Amino acid sequence: MANVTIRGVPKRVHEALRASAKKHYRSLNGELLHILASRRERGWQQFERDRPRMDRLREEIARKYPNAPDSVELIREDRDSR
Repeated sequence: MANVTIRGVPKRVHEALRASAKKHYRSLNGELLHILASRRERGWQQFERDRPRMDRLREEIARKYPNAPDSVELIREDRDSR
């Protein structure tokens, strides 16, 4: 398992995290892991919720610009020209 060090945490933030950990009967490390994991999960849920909208936009753009060049190919050409 990896370790992460965070330096320069403001005193107020540290105190709030410690208070939250105590309230939830967790260590400070456990509280931080819980916060990170829950934020990651919420981000993933939002991505899944927004995916249909992104797919519709992608289709709309493809219909509006049917002959648009492939950006991957343009990037390759630019990179190869150097």
